[in-house]
Amino acid sequence: MPLFWRRKNSRKPPLAEPKPAIHVTLEQVKKAVLQFEADMPKGISRKSLLLSDGSLELSRLSRYLGGVSDQKFFLSRETYEIFEEADREIPYYLDIVQVAVDDYIEERGKIPVLGNSQYNQVDVRLLRDQHYLKELPPFPLYITDQEMLLTHRRKESM
Repeated sequence: MPLFWRRKNSRKPPLAEPKPAIHVTLEQVKKAVLQFEADMPKGISRKSLLLSDGSLELSRLSRYLGGVSDQKFFLSRETYEIFEEADREIPYYLDIVQVAVDDYIEERGKIPVLGNSQYNQVDVRLLRDQHYLKELPPFPLYITDQEMLLTHRRKESM
C-alpha cells in the first residue's frame, strides 16, 4: 500500500468537547423547546425530541439550554405538555385518556364528562365501561375549552 494512503486514514478528527451537565427548570426546558420548534423547518415539531420512554432528548436542546440537563423531562404525545420527572406518570395517562376521549367523541358525538362536574372532569369509568379505556388514571383529568384537550388541572387553576 502506498504510504500517503496510510497517513491520511490514520488521522482522527478532533473530538468535540462534551457539553457541561447543567440543572435546568421546567420553564427553561419549555422555552428551549419553543426555540427548537421555531428554528426547525415546517413540519418538524417537538415530537421529534421524544425518546421511546416518553422523555425528551435534551442533548438536542443543549444549544438553547447552555448544556445538557442532568435531569429528565417528559412530554405528552397528545397534548404536547412537558413535565418534570417527578410527574412522569401524568403524560402517560394524558395520552391514553386523550385517545379514549377522542374516540368516544367521534363515535358517540358527545363529551364523556361527569354529569355533575362544573370543571368538565372526564368520566373515566364510563370510558372504561364502554371499552375505550383499559386503565384508570390515579388522578382526575379535565377537558379544556381549547380543542378538547385534556389536562390534570381543574379549570379554576388554569
